[in-house]
Amino acid sequence: MESMHVSLILIGISVLYPRTGALHKLDKPVLIGPSVAIDRSVVDFYCEIPGKPATLPVLYELYVETNQSKVIGEHISQSGEIATFPLVITTQHDGRLICKASGHNNTDIESSISEGLNLKVIVPVKGVRIISHPSSNNMWEGQTLTLQCKKTKGTYVSYNWLLGERPVEMAYDRTNDTLIIHRLSARNTGHYMCVASNRFNDTTTFNSSSDLLSVQVKEYVSKPEISVEVEKLKDGGFKAVISCRSEKGTPLITFSLLNNTDIITTETSDKTSTFFSVPLELNRYMGHVRCNASNEGNWVLSEPADLTVESVGGAVTMTPVTHTGRDFQVVGLVLRCKVERGTFPFYSWFLNNSRLEDRGGFYAVTWSDNSVLMLSVGQDSAGFYHCEASDRFDNSTSIRSPRMLINKEVLNRVSPVVAVVVFTCFAVLNVALMACCIYGVVLRRRYSGKYSLINQRRKMEIAVKQEDKEEDDDYLEMLEGYEEDVVLADRISDSGAEDEDESVDETLLYEGTVSK
Repeated sequence: MESMHVSLILIGISVLYPRTGALHKLDKPVLIGPSVAIDRSVVDFYCEIPGKPATLPVLYELYVETNQSKVIGEHISQSGEIATFPLVITTQHDGRLICKASGHNNTDIESSISEGLNLKVIVPVKGVRIISHPSSNNMWEGQTLTLQCKKTKGTYVSYNWLLGERPVEMAYDRTNDTLIIHRLSARNTGHYMCVASNRFNDTTTFNSSSDLLSVQVKEYVSKPEISVEVEKLKDGGFKAVISCRSEKGTPLITFSLLNNTDIITTETSDKTSTFFSVPLELNRYMGHVRCNASNEGNWVLSEPADLTVESVGGAVTMTPVTHTGRDFQVVGLVLRCKVERGTFPFYSWFLNNSRLEDRGGFYAVTWSDNSVLMLSVGQDSAGFYHCEASDRFDNSTSIRSPRMLINKEVLNRVSPVVAVVVFTCFAVLNVALMACCIYGVVLRRRYSGKYSLINQRRKMEIAVKQEDKEEDDDYLEMLEGYEEDVVLADRISDSGAEDEDESVDETLLYEGTVSK
């Protein structure tokens, strides 16, 4: 019965498509299905030829375009129904799918292929961890660090990097699993985390986070600052305490004290600073020293520091600077104390032999060496002031300045000497002004007479020039008249000669007539 049915179908096909010596090509099929699918999910794809005769059996096959040797779905349409391909999605289905239609058991029908259908297979991301190149435990500033976010599963994944629970500030490609940090610095120190994620149809998101990776960027030691202080010993001697301090640097740091190029002493510290002690003699040349700091093969040298220390000596002076108010009255005063010599001077202030310290109701002792005293001039601040200078490291001896009387009346009083000087200057100014006025009058008269003679002379020159010009004009007119007379005379002489010739002829004629 089945063989009879197949024979009838074949007879129908031969009637519909009689042999003409050429193959019949099917129309292009249409493939329908989702563009995104989750791994291990079951998805249906459909394929059909629009307008295909219902009696024509067609074989539909589903392929991945990059691997057409392997059929991933097959359907035989006997009565014109749409071909259905139920697939259990795997990563092998990721790519471009195509549907091939051909005649079932009929080689006279040429096959045709559908347009491609892009399919993204989403595998939820899992098993994320960070790999550091080089090891994050031994990173120095200036190097390049590469962090790679590895995963055990996942497709179409995007990556986000966190530093201390905050997004990494630098720009990076989120589709790339690698974060590259160039020229490391201390700000790159911290705990890094990679968060990998992928999405399905913008509705479902899969996330996987790595464990924290600690990155410690070690810093090269910076140029040290060197400073010298002096301390007095119990036996009466002195020593120099030399401080070497760097702003940054990862311990351990090796500090060395050098006298020119010779190393005096060396010390390794787990801090960014250290101290050296050197015996010292006052008022004697002790040379210069430098501090060298190094870590991880990097070394830097400080500026030189002078070890020669001179004790205070010479005269001590006070210099006042006044501050006036709106009415030009002195309302404030700044006193500066200075000793003639000394490397580390320290100053003390006294009012009526009572010491002034730090800050009071009407004063303030400022600067690191207490060399400045700021006063508010008033009744409380009136009195005799002086300052004393001593060595900062030894206050057993001091040098005292002369006393200075300060009160509001004295500061705002005009002394007779100042009055005489002002009056004298005013008188001299008036005399100079009068002299200038007198000199100006005399000079004006002199110049006015001089300028009048010059003007007269100029007028005479102009008049003479005008007369000469008139004479020249008359002379030219005379020449022109003379030329006209000469021309006229020539013309008259010419006409006279002609008349003379005529008269001679007439005379001859007349004489001839008479002789006859």
